[in-house]
Amino acid sequence: MTKIATIARDSINSPNMSENDAAILKSVARELEAIGVEIVNCNEKPDAICHMSRNRATLEWLAKAEKRGTRIFNRPAAVRMCSRSAFTHALQRSGIQQPPFCIITEVGQLKSLNYPAWIKRGDGWSCDKDDVCYAANAGEAIEAALSMKERGIKEIIHSAHIKGDIIKFYGVGENYVRYCYPDTGKSKFGLEKINGIPHGYLFDKERMNREIIRAAKAVGLEIFGGDCIVTVKGEIYIIDLNDFPSFSAIREEAAREIATYITRTIKEETEYERRG
Repeated sequence: MTKIATIARDSINSPNMSENDAAILKSVARELEAIGVEIVNCNEKPDAICHMSRNRATLEWLAKAEKRGTRIFNRPAAVRMCSRSAFTHALQRSGIQQPPFCIITEVGQLKSLNYPAWIKRGDGWSCDKDDVCYAANAGEAIEAALSMKERGIKEIIHSAHIKGDIIKFYGVGENYVRYCYPDTGKSKFGLEKINGIPHGYLFDKERMNREIIRAAKAVGLEIFGGDCIVTVKGEIYIIDLNDFPSFSAIREEAAREIATYITRTIKEETEYERRG
């Protein structure tokens, strides 16, 4: 019997979403058990680990476990690539459309840039409501950046504000993609209100699927989510990419898909190793 362990996300990396993050992992565990998987502790030598961790020490431990042959979903290297600066550059290298951005090394740079814009924490994930700030002008941008620096944030990103509909997306592997308009009642920090009520702008769904999968592959994610903007012209801009979101809008469906993906991948990779 296949043995799989699970690791939850630390509360510091789950701002306003702790219950939802815990719920999806529990649902995945139930689905895995339903298809014959034994859920075990990490110290019981599992065949695989399904985790939501972003903790540095935990990721280092998972990387060592991976080297010993334990299959990790998502791989530690992919999770590290989900810090904002890392995935922003990865998407740029892959030619995936995202809002024009600039890495800020000196706060004074913000005076000469265009507005409105977003001032974002570049190192790591957003853990605080002030890690992503809307700036209508240079003064607001400088204020946000100085606040970040006072909190020890060394890398700051200036990202252009794109008018349009925010769409949240979710994915598992290369064949499962779902998206929907955000539920403001389940928002981390309520920033969706800046773009306002969705207009339902038309867009190419096949292209949307391709861009989402390309974005996930650019950083190596298997279980992922994020946000994009669709403009009045149907243009698609990826604005955020996350490892293992809460899938709150489609939790039970996603849990079944994640469980199926994990067991299928383990079987396929085991058979490949045997043939090799």
